[in-house]
Order: sequence, then structure tokens, then C-alpha cells
Amino acid sequence: MALVHLVYANVQFGVALDRLIGSYTRFAAGGFIFLAGLGVGVVFLPKANHPEKRLAAYRSLLVRAMYILGVQYLCSMGMLVLEAFRGEVMPSNNALIIWKDVFLLREGGDLLPFYVVMIGLSPLLLELFRRGRGWMVMAISTTLFAIGRRHPWLFAVANHDNFPPILWQFIFVMGLGFGSIWKRYDALARRGKLLIASGAWVIFALLFVSEYSSDFGWPRLNLGLSFSKVPLSGGETLRYLSMVLGILTTTDVLWPMLASSPLVSFAQTLGRKSLWVYAAHLWVVELAGGLATAWWWMGRWQILFAAVTLAVLWVFAKKLESRSDRPKPRRQSFALPVSLPVFGEASLGSLQ
Repeated sequence: MALVHLVYANVQFGVALDRLIGSYTRFAAGGFIFLAGLGVGVVFLPKANHPEKRLAAYRSLLVRAMYILGVQYLCSMGMLVLEAFRGEVMPSNNALIIWKDVFLLREGGDLLPFYVVMIGLSPLLLELFRRGRGWMVMAISTTLFAIGRRHPWLFAVANHDNFPPILWQFIFVMGLGFGSIWKRYDALARRGKLLIASGAWVIFALLFVSEYSSDFGWPRLNLGLSFSKVPLSGGETLRYLSMVLGILTTTDVLWPMLASSPLVSFAQTLGRKSLWVYAAHLWVVELAGGLATAWWWMGRWQILFAAVTLAVLWVFAKKLESRSDRPKPRRQSFALPVSLPVFGEASLGSLQ
């Protein structure tokens, strides 16, 4: 996600890497949302199936949705301050109107508001899955996606740039559905997982050729699908799902070789604090984009901005992790009535 946003911020990677990161392997948005749904299914569905843990799990999700909403407000106001500092035109000269638009989610990005909606709806979705009505959730989700192809801003609080809920809910629900059968998938033999991985990569390869055959001089493969992120199209959705499923199942099969690698440790540190890493990356990418514009003479050496960006985010996540690992003082006089799990310290996009 950070690398893709650096490309969008006009950091020079060179033509080949720009295409590789920004187009050929783009899956950050779909992967992030799919994993959020997967996390709800894997972590909270077993609790929903347990009568004594069910109510606490549902409360935790609702509290989590409000927590994300608070982060959204913080990010929105921070970005407005940054825009004012850069001399950009404010959406209004009236501070009360700006505050109202932020409060009503009309101002600021639309990714976190989308998560607020989906995490807030998760208790209802989990209850349906628990009652054996998962097929109904899938059917309704697919129907909403089909309607959203014609009316993408239906149910959206404003015409934001990227994540209209009626379309992107489908990827979240697919992740939740996969999370609901996670134990069955995990019990598969290596051969079964390899078959799933192979099927996912074959589908992705066909979609890739259909979209990018002209870039390589290959014969055109017309699957009758369109590939657009805004608004999200059917072809793009299938591309996200096939690629994310391929990555998940392939890394699962190769996990004995990957588990102790420094790259996995690096990714886990970022993933366990992914919500706050997401918020921090907005600022870091903004700074990198400003430096890239001022230091355009660096050319492809601006790829160093990517290394610095990831290093800064890793240090930030590591600091947050070390703070959360400190022993907490005992509270003798007051206890919160609602627990506040953060997907097992996994924020939104990842699992421990």
C-alpha cells in the first residue's frame, strides 16, 4: 500500500517499476479489505459460536468501529491542517461547516469510514453465519455489488474518490466467508492447498493477460471484463480476489521455509499495527511526494524514498509494539465494562 501510494505521489521508480507496483501487482486495497473480513471471521466467529463469549465479541466489534471512527476524524483534521499549510483552498471559509463535514464523513478519505460501516455491521453478519445463513449473506452481498455497478454511490455519505461501500463490501464479505471456513481450509492436506493456490494463480494469469496483453505484444484475450478501481469493476474484483487468495495459500504452503525469514518478521511488525501504520503512512508518503517534486533531479534514485518510507513506518510500528508490551499498572477502583481487543493486536488488516 505504501509503495503504491508513493507511485501515486509521483515518486520516480522508473517506468518498469512504476508499472509493476502501480498496475501489474496492485492488490493493496483489495488485500487490505479482504484480510479485514478474514480477520473478523477467524477471530470473532468462534467467539460468536460460544454462548458465553458471543455478547462480549459483538460489543468488542462495535467499540472497534467507534475507535476507527475516531482515527478517521484525527486523520481528516490532520490532512486539512496540512492542506492549509500548503496554501491549498479550503472546502469552506466557515470553520463550523468544515467541522460538520468532517463529523458527517463528507470530508477526508473514505477507506476508514468504509471500515467503520463494515466492522459495525459485523455482529449482524456473524450472527447470520452462526445461524447457518452464510449463504444469505453471500447472496445479498453479490446482489448489492450488481446494483452498485450501476449506482456506485448508493448508500455513500458523499461521492468520495475510491471506496463506495456498496461495491467494496463484496470483498470484505468474501474475506469473512473465507474466514468462516478457515478451519476446514487449514485442515486440508498440502496437495489440496496447492490445488487451490494453482487455481487462484491460473485465474489471475488469465485476468492479467486480458488486461495487459497489449503491453507485452501478446495475443489479446477478451474475457468481456473491465478493470477499474474507481468505481470498482467486476474484472478488478476478480483480480483482487484471485491474487490475494493465491498469495495466502502459497505462503501457507511455503510457511515452513518462510516463517523465520527477516522479511516475514518485518511484515508482521507492520501488520500487527496496521491501523496506525495506515494513519502514519499518509503523512510519510505526503512528505516523500513533496521531496520527490523538489528533488526531481534525483531521477530513479528516488527509489531510496521507498526504503526510507518503509523503514520509518517499521520503526513507528516497533515503537507502538514495545509500548503495548509494557506491563500495565493494575486498576483497583475502576474497570471498563467492555473489552477492547484490536483483532489480537492486529488492527484491521492482519492476524497475529
